Amino acid sequence: TYLRRLEVLRNTLSVDGDYLKLVPTAFSTEEKRFLYNRLRDENAEGIVFKDLRAKYTPGRPNSGGSQLKFKFCASASCVVLNVNKTKRSVSLVVFDENDKPIEVGNVTVYPNMSIPQPGTIVEIKYLYYYKDGSLFQPVLLGVRDDLHSSDCNLSQLKLKQETEEA
Repeated sequence: TYLRRLEVLRNTLSVDGDYLKLVPTAFSTEEKRFLYNRLRDENAEGIVFKDLRAKYTPGRPNSGGSQLKFKFCASASCVVLNVNKTKRSVSLVVFDENDKPIEVGNVTVYPNMSIPQPGTIVEIKYLYYYKDGSLFQPVLLGVRDDLHSSDCNLSQLKLKQETEEA
């Protein structure tokens, strides 16, 4: 079971090493809420809830299974910069504190959606933003007609959690 595998790991690793570290594990409802809130506040990617009684099975199920992954997604309003010519996607910008446009990557436009034209404000769901980079795992939610481009600022983006370099 997962619980038994966790016990073996804890007994094998007396101290977290440089290359292998145990992630925090919560058991009670109170511990789970605390860990969930802590990870969300630290801009972690998400949390996984596991059935302690589940036996290990290689691969992952298409749906269901003994684990539930919950990603801490955010959303942001961005302006469409360009429609990409070779793919069904658009490039996006937000604006810094000096109103300078900052490119934040591309997002796919699904076949059931109209392609938004340059200058259109769109809402994007994403996992995090790489500083001086792009949105990670962006998903186009739709067009926003209730905002102005000044609402599409860099400060709204959730930065990727900083990790220690080895």
